[in-house]
Amino acid sequence: MERIMTIQKVFALNERQYTDSQGVQNVFISRGLILSDGIDTLYAELTGESARRNDLAEGQTCIVQLCCKVREWEDRNHVKRYSNEMTISRIGL
Repeated sequence: MERIMTIQKVFALNERQYTDSQGVQNVFISRGLILSDGIDTLYAELTGESARRNDLAEGQTCIVQLCCKVREWEDRNHVKRYSNEMTISRIGL
């Protein structure tokens, strides 16, 4: 989905080390944004090198392409839970 949205909040850059399935050490880079189109407000994540952008500012209008996924998981009481995950695949200012 592609939308024109306003950046409400820009969170700090987050870098986490992990080991991939081949045993190679990598770094996962992400930055969270709260976006609004005037009706809906959502939290979405930028991942990879695009998360390092330093031109993102609160109050700025941008065009974002979002990828929406549903994640199914089980809590400690063995109850199935679901959450929606929004990832920004492209952002233009």
